[in-house]
Amino acid sequence: MGNTKLIFSNKLKNTYRNMSSEEPPAKKKKTGWEDHKLNVSEAIMKADEGKHFTDIASSEISILQGIGPKSEHLLTAMYITTVTDLASYKYFLIARSIVALAETETDFRPSGSTMNIDKAVDKAYESKKLSEIVESPVEALEGLSENAGRILGELGVKTVRDLANLKYCRWAEGVVTAAKYENTMTEKERKQERLLNRLST
Repeated sequence: MGNTKLIFSNKLKNTYRNMSSEEPPAKKKKTGWEDHKLNVSEAIMKADEGKHFTDIASSEISILQGIGPKSEHLLTAMYITTVTDLASYKYFLIARSIVALAETETDFRPSGSTMNIDKAVDKAYESKKLSEIVESPVEALEGLSENAGRILGELGVKTVRDLANLKYCRWAEGVVTAAKYENTMTEKERKQERLLNRLST
């Protein structure tokens, strides 16, 4: 009987010791944006989904879903290393502008019109309609090297339209634009700001 009591007592002690050594689950730190629902989960790597747009914009391009080592190597060869670099890639912006403006084009050019994009395209394409340039090879863009064209080709970009629609560039541009309108203050800083605003009114 004495042994039974001793065993039972030891079990209780071990149970108590285990309970006291277990750390309580860590409380999630409040951000102040718990009621917000927006996200870009299909564009950003899972480990980075909760970051500020400003942090994503300054991150390496590998933060974007789908840009693996090969794509990263190809883009780095074009001096594109960050999301901001990708968003501001000169030839993407030119291509996107041409595609957007092509949607407004008609078959009629006003007499005496001086409109042109001669500094954006090679000489052979200067007299063409926007709708024709859109379907032309990316090499039609002035200054885009043969090597850059080859690299873009490996990313699935063959035409000016393809470049304008390259999802990585569009995602990057969206992130960089969104970052300009993001509130990056901590919850404590925002509370202080609200308090100061109330006191000043």
